[in-house]
Formats: sequence, C-alpha cells, structure tokens
Amino acid sequence: MSVAALTQHAGVSQPAVSQHLKTLQQARLVTGRRQGRNTYYRAEPHGLAPLATWLRQHEALWAQRLDRLEDYLHTMQRKEKNRGRKR
Repeated sequence: MSVAALTQHAGVSQPAVSQHLKTLQQARLVTGRRQGRNTYYRAEPHGLAPLATWLRQHEALWAQRLDRLEDYLHTMQRKEKNRGRKR
C-alpha cells in the first residue's frame, strides 16, 4: 500500500505513518518500492521469524504460569465463598 492509503486507514498524520514505516523498514518488517512520487510498502513476514522463535521458546513457560495463576485464583474464590458462608 502507499503511504497515502495507509494514512487514510491509520487515523494519524502522514508524517507519523512515514516515521513508523521507516522504523518498520529498518527492522526489516516491511519493504518499500518507489513508483513515481509514491512509495508502496509491503509486509515482510520472514522479518518476524526471530520473534516467532522467541515466542515458541517461552510459550510453554507462560502457559504453565498462567495455569498456576488460574488455579490460585480458583482457590482464592473458594476461600472467599467459604468465608461468606461462615458468617
């Protein structure tokens, strides 16, 4: 998409969109190609590969921690419910 098209959908100024695209281009998450006075940008999914690898490595850890948090919250709810019955 062109910067103009992206600006229409973003709800922010053209300079702000251009700055974000510059950052994304430096991170190799998008590529830009000039055509006349316009630059057209395209997402580069392979640029997300390092993030995807990191997420896979931490997925099991966080799933386990969230399961433990859920168990803890259920325990706390049961205690609160039991405390209310004793009154």
